[in-house]
Amino acid sequence: MMRRLTFCLAVMLPLAAVGCGGDVRLAATGSSIVVKDCAGKDVTFSEPPAKVVTLDGYAAQTMARLGLTGKIAATGYPAPFTADTSPYKEELAKIPVLAERVPVTEVVAGQRPDLVLTGFSAFGGPPGSPKDTDLTTMNAKGLAACMPGDGMAMSGGTSSQALTDLEPTYDYIRKLGTVFGVQDHADKLVAELRARQEAVKPQGPKPRVMIVQDNPVAGQPIKTSGSGTIAHAVLTLAGGENLFPDVHAMHADVSPEQVVKRDPQAIWVITDYTFAKVKGQELVDQVKLNPLLSETTAVKQGKVFSTSQYLVSFPGPLNLDGLEQLAADLHAGSS
Repeated sequence: MMRRLTFCLAVMLPLAAVGCGGDVRLAATGSSIVVKDCAGKDVTFSEPPAKVVTLDGYAAQTMARLGLTGKIAATGYPAPFTADTSPYKEELAKIPVLAERVPVTEVVAGQRPDLVLTGFSAFGGPPGSPKDTDLTTMNAKGLAACMPGDGMAMSGGTSSQALTDLEPTYDYIRKLGTVFGVQDHADKLVAELRARQEAVKPQGPKPRVMIVQDNPVAGQPIKTSGSGTIAHAVLTLAGGENLFPDVHAMHADVSPEQVVKRDPQAIWVITDYTFAKVKGQELVDQVKLNPLLSETTAVKQGKVFSTSQYLVSFPGPLNLDGLEQLAADLHAGSS
């Protein structure tokens, strides 16, 4: 995986340190805007970027909420827009689409962007998509959302740090706010999102929750979200306990036998992953009827509900929609 970008900020005047995820250092270079990546390397802007390509809808949604939609020349992977019910949905729909998936390097380069953004935690993940070296070749800067442990992963280590809050989302918003000179707008947006987070105050015991990403198949592992993910953070904030806190990956494999042994009290189906054979409510219905899960407390008590991955898989403002939805389902019955 290529270099992942976090941020802490430096602008025209020296700044005091502000709260950011990870190891943070500030720098000021004249009138330049300097941000640090997760490896501690400077990413410097002499002025706010004028032409932006977002590789995915997650980054575009964040830009829109900062009043920066007009800066976006084009986007890739617009699928997250389908889950956006905000007033920004209409303006997001007007952004030219380069590809239904993450666009390849040649297509991005053809736009001649000043800045390439992604809501994923690294560049170069999807085959053919721009890597850091490709961005350098096309003379474009790149900024990605950053997850805990990114710096360790880049140095060859493995992080098992659990994510229990939405700081990656708030950090990304502030980072873009600083790069584009709309810090006040970014701070206001973060304050609004934090207020929604803090308004979710679940009461009572924390149910054991199994996160399922596809309909389980006999003899095969079950895909679940581990503790190092936005989904785990949302579940924690909603007042649930991940049935598998001992795995870390976004798409972790666990055995059906372990699921039955740990006996989830609720099953949270995260829908709309591209590898799933069916999507949406159809997937939820299949999970409810799956014999591999039929003896769990969750299925017996009808506590099986769902959220689109567009709300809870990557850092973005829609994470709060996912949090509110899950909290309501967890503590007020199933859907």
